[in-house]
This record gives sequence, structure tokens and C-alpha cells, in this order.
Amino acid sequence: MPAKAMIFDSRVRTLHDFGSAPVNTISFNPQARLVLLAGFGNLAGKIDIVDRRTLGKITTIEAPNTSYCAWSPCGRFLLTAVLSPRLRVDNGIKIWHCTGPLMHVQPVDELYQAGWRPTPVDQAPAFAQTIPPPPQPAPSVASAAVNGKSPSAKPAGAYRPPGARGLATPAIFRREDEGGAPRVPGSGSATPPRGYSGRSANVPGSASPANGFYQANGQGSRRQVPGAPPRTPPAGGASANGSNGGENGALEKKRKKKEPKKKEKGGASGDGQSGAATPPNGDGETSARPSVDVQVNGSGASGVVPAGQSVPPTPGAEQLDPVAKKVRNLNKKLKAIDELKEKAKRGERLEATQLKKMEGEAEIRKELAALTGAGAA
Repeated sequence: MPAKAMIFDSRVRTLHDFGSAPVNTISFNPQARLVLLAGFGNLAGKIDIVDRRTLGKITTIEAPNTSYCAWSPCGRFLLTAVLSPRLRVDNGIKIWHCTGPLMHVQPVDELYQAGWRPTPVDQAPAFAQTIPPPPQPAPSVASAAVNGKSPSAKPAGAYRPPGARGLATPAIFRREDEGGAPRVPGSGSATPPRGYSGRSANVPGSASPANGFYQANGQGSRRQVPGAPPRTPPAGGASANGSNGGENGALEKKRKKKEPKKKEKGGASGDGQSGAATPPNGDGETSARPSVDVQVNGSGASGVVPAGQSVPPTPGAEQLDPVAKKVRNLNKKLKAIDELKEKAKRGERLEATQLKKMEGEAEIRKELAALTGAGAA
């Protein structure tokens, strides 16, 4: 939302309202006669100079990419500078007269600081009752105009989406300072509601449009992509399962995607026989499922294990008894303690937890001896 600048008196009574504008800097000249309103940083660098006595705008200065701006001690000139490291190009200073003309230009390859020579305000010449006329510009202004870049014919402005560009900008896309509707605090939505014709609202809880179709004027039709060749929608009508043409096409695509997965799986059917026919599909046809013969104990049988024969156990399926597990854990601890001893022999520094672990070696060996003795008995 654009900023708003106002002037108040000592009793906080409004003296003047400058309105909303894209500004983030306000500064009075040393004599408090002129005031500037500017937008720097991520803004366009527009500077408005206003006469404090008449509250009328004197001029507007375009100073893009400005990093520093300051009034002169006499209050008649304005210094703008483009500094590094914020910008590595177009570094330099420009001096403007308070009525708008450019007085001096000095480009610098890398400029890190700029400013006026400190001068007490009482030693500076008094500001005249009327706005002083500008003096003759320095020769650097003419050479900069010849060697400089030609100004763009297209004025810089606020970004607008492609749908809002044109000769007439809709009011919903205009800022408040450009004549748009004032922003009214509401439910927190920053974008004003906009209605679109030619589309039917999708009621919450209802079925969503299937396969790219939507209901327009009570009839099903396909959305048209701009620039794409026109497509003829499939003929409607009820299918075997009572769905329309769009839903039937979606079910057909799903069935075709699932068929390769079924072929990769293979195997026996639900009753334990290979090559059994699957139940009828949605079209009323039967399709045979491929069978894969599995070699069990050297015999070429299908996935069913013959009676009287056992399937070989899976490696690692057997589980250790609790005593064996305990012995294995204690051996791991002893191995870790041996590694810590080797580190200590090499002169490495051990932590307090590692030293405590080494102190418990005797208890671990005693517990291990008891477990192995009980297992042998």
C-alpha cells in the first residue's frame, strides 16, 4: 500500500495532507522552507520538492538508483549519489537546483561515500523570500547528456499483470493515488473479488469436473486452450455403468494403466490354479491372466506347494534365544573397549564417557563368563 505523508502542528492538528504516493523519504532543507518527498531503494527514485509556505509542489526530479540524498547548507541545492557496494555501476554524484534543473554531474568508477562540506547554518546565506532562479549549469551536464544513455520513451511505473495492461487500466488494478478504489480493511484478503463469466462455480462438496470437462449452460464441454487447435469433445451418452462420455474415458485410461502392472505381477489366481480367467471387466469381456511357473524343490510346478513338502526356511528368519543375544551384545562392548585401549596407547585423548566405558570392562567380562558357563552347563 502506498505511503501517506502529512504535516501536523505542535498540537497534532493536520496542516496539510500530501496524499498517498510511493515515497519512503522525507526531508526539510536547513532553512525549513522546502521539503522533499522521495522514494529510494526499491522504489523508482522520484523526488517531489514542495514549498513549505504555499504547500505547492515546485518540481519533480527523476533520480533513479539513488543511494544517498542530502540538502546543501544553503538549502538551494540537492545532492544525489549512487554508491557502492549497493550498486557497482553508474556510480557518481549529481547536484540539482531546488527548482529542478541539473547543475553538475561527476561520474566515479567506485564511489563509497559522498556529502556536502560541513557548514554551520548561521554562516550560510539566508534563503530568499521567493524561490531563487537556477544558475548556469556546469559544462559536465552537457557532456553527460551527449555521452549518457538516451532516456527511455516508456515511463516507468508500477508493475501490472498482463491482463491489466492497455490503454484503460481496470479500477481494481489501480493504486489509490492513481484514482483506484480506496482499500477497505476486510477479512484479510488483499485481492478484490473479480467475477469471471462463462464458468460455473464448483459448489463445495459436489463432484469435480472429470477429464477436463465442466458444465457450461447446463451442457458438458471441454475447456479450450488459447492457441491450440479446436478439439471435438467425445460423444456423450450413458455407458454400461451409467457414466457419461468423459467419465467413461477416464475409467478406460485407468484400466489401461493397470493392465501392465497385472502382467508384471503374474502368478496364480485366487483359487490356486495358474492361467485362470479373471472375472469379467467393465466391458463384459474376460481376459486371461498370465501364469509363471515357479521351481519348487526341482519340480516345475506353479506357485502352489504340493502337499507333504515343506518350503525351505527364509535365511535369518530364526531368532536367537535371549542368552545368545546377551552374549553377542557383551562381545560387542568388549570389542569397543579394546578399540578404546588402542586409541589410548596411540596417545589420543578420550572423553569422560569413553573412560567410564573402559572402567566397566571387569564387570562385563564377569557377566560374560557367567552366561557362557551357564550355557555350557
